[in-house]
Amino acid sequence: MRLLRNQLALYESIKKLAIMKSLQLICITLLFILTSCSYDQDDNLTATIDINSVEVIRSDSDLYDDIKDITNDEERPDKSIACIDFIYPLTLFIFDDTDTYVSTNFIINDEQFSSILNGLNPNHSISISFPITGTLESGEEIIIDTPEELKVAIDNCHNEEELIECNIFIQNCPLKIGYSYNYDNTYLGGYFYEDNGFTSLNVDNEVLFGSWSPLIIENELHFNINLVDDTQIGEFFNFDWKVTYLDENTMLLTNNDRELILNKRCDSNFTDCGNFIYEECELLESEGVSEFILDNYTECIFDTLELDETFPISFYETDEDAQQETNPILSNEIYLNTQENQVIYVRINEILDIDEDDEPESYFVTITLSSVSCD
Repeated sequence: MRLLRNQLALYESIKKLAIMKSLQLICITLLFILTSCSYDQDDNLTATIDINSVEVIRSDSDLYDDIKDITNDEERPDKSIACIDFIYPLTLFIFDDTDTYVSTNFIINDEQFSSILNGLNPNHSISISFPITGTLESGEEIIIDTPEELKVAIDNCHNEEELIECNIFIQNCPLKIGYSYNYDNTYLGGYFYEDNGFTSLNVDNEVLFGSWSPLIIENELHFNINLVDDTQIGEFFNFDWKVTYLDENTMLLTNNDRELILNKRCDSNFTDCGNFIYEECELLESEGVSEFILDNYTECIFDTLELDETFPISFYETDEDAQQETNPILSNEIYLNTQENQVIYVRINEILDIDEDDEPESYFVTITLSSVSCD
């Protein structure tokens, strides 16, 4: 009986040992398979891809720029696309300027994708392994099979996004008319204000009412302004304007050769500085001569131009002097105007940080010194 129990115990031990060896064999087999797949994947990375077998997205194309905008996190509305998100991973092929295959990249997130695109040689091209999947802002999931479908999907969601962001931009704060270096500044210092769908324009001590609305025309953001006014003011503003963002707080509106700068101003003292006409009482009645201290106007000049107040500023009687920086007017002393409405030329020199390689820029504007009767 004892012998039988010993035999049974030996049998169970052998059975357990066999099971353990089988499990070990299975694990080794799985490890071999996984390792083989890994090697296969690496082998594919080094394989040559024929550019004619894929659909290429050139680095100078609009679609390439759109893809970069999807993957970045810029605050400017025109520099980011948040209404569609790629679902990762996806595969990216890179080709050089001779259309020769360079590499395959497995992309796992926006940060990696953005880093590759921003670091790509400008003469290189990319191709995405389609189909890819994306998620719209609504939560809807879309499958994209070609670059053309990707471009359409981006355009559609981007247009909707731009309209929403533009409406938010114009509703949050007053938009003050800024200085244009390329067009006349008749209405400099005026400002628009949006209130529950009604628009007002405060300019030259007048308040005009009307409406404005953003719209998309051929995938471009436009702004339609319609003031209830049949004077020169209405004739200037009542147009369809193309919109370009200069930065997160500034819009450039253009219509043919005319342009309009709008600065978002959320500060409470944005009305302190108006246009570049500075008035002082004349010394003697009807002589049209007043005393001006130009330093009194520098704060408003910087405020209107939205430049750093630490930049050097100087004043001149002629444009030639301003260009050559000769014969500056002493801005801290009394200056007597020689004409009733005298134009003064202003030069502001940019100061760059030590680590910046760009050439410093100079800004040239004009102001008007106006001698007025105060009786």
